[in-house]
Amino acid sequence: MSNNSVRAVTQDQQGYLWVGTLEGLNRFDGSHFESFSSINTRRQLIGNVITRLYTDSQGYIWVGTMTGLSGLNSRELKFDRYNILGEVTAIAEVGEREIWVAADNLFRVRDGQVSRVEEIKEPVSQIAVSAEHVWVSSSKYLYKLARNGQLDKISLPADLAQHPIYDLLWHDGVMYLASEQGYYRVEDTGGIRPAQLPLERGTPVYQLYQDSQNGSWVSSYDKLFYRHQQQDWQVISRDELGSATQFNDIFEDAQQNVWLGSFGDGLYRVSRGKIKRVIGQGQQDVMVRSVVRTADDQLLIASSQRLGVLDKTQRYTEITLQGDVPLNVVQDFEPDGDSWLLATDNGPKRLRVSDGLLSPLTEDLRGVKTKTVKKRQAGGFWLGTNDGLFVYQDALMPFPLNHDLESSVITFVQDNPDKLLIGTTRGAYQYQQDKLLRIGLGTPLYNAFVTTMLQLPQGPLVVGTVDDGLFVRQFDGKWLQFDTASGLPFEPVVSLYQDTVSGYVWVSTLKGIFRFLPQQLSDSPSGRNLFEEVLTPYERQLGTAPGRCCNGSGASKVALWQEQLWYPTLKGLVAVPVKLKASSSQSYKPMVQQVLAQKSYSLLPEQNRLVLETDERNFSIRYTAVDFLKPMALEFRYRLVGFDQDWHLAAGRRDAIYTNLPAGRYQFRLQARNLNQSWEVAGQTELELVIPRRFDETVMYRGLWLLLGLFVLYGLFWLARRNVQLREAELTKLVKLRTQELETSNIRLNELNEQLSQLTHKDALTGLRNRRFLFEQLPKDIEHYQRNRESMLAQNKCIALMQLDLDNFKLINDKFGNSAGDSILQQVSGLLIRETRGSDYVVRYAGEEFMLVLRDIPLDMVREFACRLNELVGSEAFVLPDGRAVAVQCSVGYAIYPLELLGGQLIGWEISLQLAELALFHVKHNGRNGVATIQFDRQVDAFEFEDSDHIEAQIEKLLADGVAWFELSSGRTPDPILQ
Repeated sequence: MSNNSVRAVTQDQQGYLWVGTLEGLNRFDGSHFESFSSINTRRQLIGNVITRLYTDSQGYIWVGTMTGLSGLNSRELKFDRYNILGEVTAIAEVGEREIWVAADNLFRVRDGQVSRVEEIKEPVSQIAVSAEHVWVSSSKYLYKLARNGQLDKISLPADLAQHPIYDLLWHDGVMYLASEQGYYRVEDTGGIRPAQLPLERGTPVYQLYQDSQNGSWVSSYDKLFYRHQQQDWQVISRDELGSATQFNDIFEDAQQNVWLGSFGDGLYRVSRGKIKRVIGQGQQDVMVRSVVRTADDQLLIASSQRLGVLDKTQRYTEITLQGDVPLNVVQDFEPDGDSWLLATDNGPKRLRVSDGLLSPLTEDLRGVKTKTVKKRQAGGFWLGTNDGLFVYQDALMPFPLNHDLESSVITFVQDNPDKLLIGTTRGAYQYQQDKLLRIGLGTPLYNAFVTTMLQLPQGPLVVGTVDDGLFVRQFDGKWLQFDTASGLPFEPVVSLYQDTVSGYVWVSTLKGIFRFLPQQLSDSPSGRNLFEEVLTPYERQLGTAPGRCCNGSGASKVALWQEQLWYPTLKGLVAVPVKLKASSSQSYKPMVQQVLAQKSYSLLPEQNRLVLETDERNFSIRYTAVDFLKPMALEFRYRLVGFDQDWHLAAGRRDAIYTNLPAGRYQFRLQARNLNQSWEVAGQTELELVIPRRFDETVMYRGLWLLLGLFVLYGLFWLARRNVQLREAELTKLVKLRTQELETSNIRLNELNEQLSQLTHKDALTGLRNRRFLFEQLPKDIEHYQRNRESMLAQNKCIALMQLDLDNFKLINDKFGNSAGDSILQQVSGLLIRETRGSDYVVRYAGEEFMLVLRDIPLDMVREFACRLNELVGSEAFVLPDGRAVAVQCSVGYAIYPLELLGGQLIGWEISLQLAELALFHVKHNGRNGVATIQFDRQVDAFEFEDSDHIEAQIEKLLADGVAWFELSSGRTPDPILQ
């Protein structure tokens, strides 16, 4: 965005959001901002300080600035200027094709013509439109202009007169005013009185808004107020916003997102959440630890030290405890007739709900932290404690195989008809037919801290852990592990729940909630596109600060009630609809924005055909799709039919680059989807691209050459017949000589073949070129460039030398073996070949180092290509021979040839190689996973590099003098291999 001071927000008919700031206008698709100013609009945007934006019923955007009024046709990206000067403070559509503008006076714009509104002859500040009237405010009066022309004038009271009126809002038959003196309303009698708001009188109010859900918004100096359908006002304070934010504009888009433009903190978005946070009426202790559904269809809630019941009206009734109080943290509930058994930090207890009597279940476990209590198939109950597993049936008995458990801390127990599942802090077990079997042999689950387990009816077993992610045992007994490096959104896992209707398995963690379909596990063992995020760490209910989602590590951490899943949090309960519509059901319409070649081709929304200039053979296609909720979950793929054999998976990248295309007709197909969708349901758009033929590519031109060739062939044939007799005479004489020469040649050929096998230019492991090829071919490329130097410089083209090194590659060999490392090198080689052009070549330079030589590449594309290469390697899931997937990061250093310097151009390719290597070392020394190059000041002279034997010392001197520097871009993410 051009500036963080947002003054106005609106939306066009394509779905783009338009944001006006102090330094221009910005178009936003949810991921990227595209800026427009008076400079790049050829002064048609009258000023860069945007004050008001308004989209009329025709989709035309009116742009008010500090210096006048402009208009924007957003479909064609064409700006218009109107003869209104001065600061524009309000814009409103008062009738068909009629716009009123408040500036130094009140203006009317109708069919592009500007005129004064003669009924009001003084400077005005704000405009509001109701069904019967147009309301206009000035420094002393509030004008009420009827549709029939009748004008009423309401005098502002003394505390409002001569103070700015910032906004007007007509709602439910009442006119509201936002002013420097506070929040006011116009009474039926015509008087103006303060309106009800939990705000000190005299505090400035800046914006008023009514959204499509009948919610009222009021922005004051450092607070935001919200009220829904006559409910109490919610106050969103500076602590919840992150700063003392003053909002200049409030706008609701077509997707019901509410956008807040702040004075200095950028753009805020409020969206309709999928969850609701519930704190029961009368509930004093909001820190909920456990929850369970009761037989009478209520929720039994355990907070930090209290117990209570939440009914269907969300009224909270605290249970007055008697007996063994105070109550410690409750980890689990289990019904037992008219009582409840509680697993607490002070031992297992029995609660009689009728009178609140709390008593120890057994004195033997008093004070022993108990994690879980569950019914036993053979009668009685299982008690999981920090001192082992116990059976309680009128008396306490230890589990006979406690000594076989590696950890005595029991975290989970589930007694199924066929087996008993046990979770501990050192692995999981199943007890079946008097035998105890440890689960997860040969996997990290073997010693993991187990929090929960879920035996699915279809057969798979799902296990949640604290530090090792989620484990799934499939039908064939093989285990799949998912952690944050392989697609798992959040850790650690707290609870598991399967909805038998939809089949979804719901997973809660300390940071959020997600779900997945077990039947898709075999299709996506890497976790990609498998997990659907429902609640993220950043999602919160309006008016509340972000908090930890689903705290605790006991067993009663989720309950199904009123078709919602209820989770305990540090601030009440979070309820999520169990029939939540999948995000994969949303469709996205991709849009081609622009084709960039030697000239720029902008596209209209409905345009499906583009004819390029004759010589346009290298171009890039920019595209996007609008999504404001989860733009990072969008991914694209494209295919140029007639050129590409298959789809290009672009992930989140939003441009397609093609070079050296022959003339012809092509169909550019673009698809966009959410990560949880399949490509079969992805939205698609198409654009026909036409590249005209040059004369030398036409049929006539080729026909002339064919005719000339026929004449030449005829002449040759005539000459051949004339000389055939002479040749026959000599042929017999030469046969014997040629036979002897052939034998000699065969012997020599065998010798040469032997030498050739020793001088091969191919790397045996990856199939790439090797160093020998590089040092033989690169001087030829440099010589070719020098022969075409003027043409290359005129096209701003260069030769780019790009050195890529895989970060921490030794760890792969150490952890997974050399065969895994060789597999990674082969897959990386395939990725590099796929992403380079046919004119480029990739060299295995040494070990895990690769050198890319990009010939005749535009200079301004080198860094973009290097960053994209770094991103592609980092985002690729490389599959090892055993089926596991790992992520690998890389460091990239590059240099260009020739390098513009004072006094000439650097023409030694050896120096360019050294510069690329120095840039690579800089990335390594600065944390790896980045892209770097060395930039030089214009005062650096070429003679500095005459001695290539001391290039490192020369570079260090230039760096110390401040005339050379490293340009570094780094992801700074931890190495996934080490996690």
